[in-house]
Amino acid sequence: MIRRLAWWQWAWLLLAAGSLPLAAYYGYQESQQVARALRVQLIQRHSLWEADPQYRGTPQAWTRFASALLDIDQLMERVRAKHGALAAQIELEFRRDAALAHGKVIGVYLLGWGAPLGLLYGAGRLYQRRKRHSPPR
Repeated sequence: MIRRLAWWQWAWLLLAAGSLPLAAYYGYQESQQVARALRVQLIQRHSLWEADPQYRGTPQAWTRFASALLDIDQLMERVRAKHGALAAQIELEFRRDAALAHGKVIGVYLLGWGAPLGLLYGAGRLYQRRKRHSPPR
């Protein structure tokens, strides 16, 4: 037998479905900020502006533009050009750090979205159980 959902369960499902896009949007925005910060860190740590001999500006300007315009693979090409055999280890460490940073962002937003919903659902279940087991008046 299929049990029908109570009104509060429908309300909970609507709240969960309505709040998920908002949490996903802000999580995506923060993930993009983390990715850019990681690219800036990679550029600064390995002085990648030195791998572009035609650039005549300041390192800060190169970093600002390169972190916005270049993706990880393009930056890794410059790391390979500058560091040669060490580039594989540098890339491995960078990708590990990036995975941890993005995982932290995802975890925080999932927890921030799911914990209140879980508490609400638990409160609803507790209310339903007490209502079912209370003596009639």
